[in-house]
Amino acid sequence: MDDVRDGLVWWKAAYAFHSFAYRDPRSAFSSAVGLPVVSPTTVLLGVASTLFNMGMAQEARDFLESVTRCRVVVDSPEGAVFFRAFHQLRRYHSTTKGNTKRVGFTNVNQGTREYGLVQGAITVFLGVPEKHAQAVELALRNRDHLGTHDSLCSLVGEVTRIDPLSELRDVVYVGPGEGDFPAEGISVVTLTRFKRQLMPTLPHWWMAGGDDTELVPYVIKGTFTGTTRGKIYRKNG
Repeated sequence: MDDVRDGLVWWKAAYAFHSFAYRDPRSAFSSAVGLPVVSPTTVLLGVASTLFNMGMAQEARDFLESVTRCRVVVDSPEGAVFFRAFHQLRRYHSTTKGNTKRVGFTNVNQGTREYGLVQGAITVFLGVPEKHAQAVELALRNRDHLGTHDSLCSLVGEVTRIDPLSELRDVVYVGPGEGDFPAEGISVVTLTRFKRQLMPTLPHWWMAGGDDTELVPYVIKGTFTGTTRGKIYRKNG
């Protein structure tokens, strides 16, 4: 972890959840499989989204131009019990495509999603260039969800500035080529991260996907146990 400083300002923010949902990026939207951590892209786009929602559009755009310089580490909770919930997925007909009779009506499909009942907080560590430090601190302080939009969270304590070399010593969240990890008591999950500069797709927003991101294996601390109704994640023991 010797390169974590790299001229970056590091912030730490811990969040508590009533329920938590984050979809494994390999799984289908209609049958989402849950993970106990979120991807680096989720944290970075969440910061930009919060800034936009607060009316800080220029700060959000400036931050998005620097996301490939940022570093993200997520410390998983002490444990989580995952269960499956059924959803009715409503999608509006927004284009005609030769059929004007159904525009404005909805299609209703059945879907499932895994939710987690989380023990302990999920902690986000975010290293950003100095020029974005103040805006990012404000965004982390006002973030109201992490994962899906119904995965509501509350900040635990304050957003604090940290020395990454000391704070990240025992955190396991390791992507390809990013460092070492223990040989036991770990799991490998698939997450998404940015691989190059984002390209604007709309005049008022940027989107992840395509050539901007990549699916990569991340090592996290903890193990999973399957049950007849879901799965259990334990970080220790």
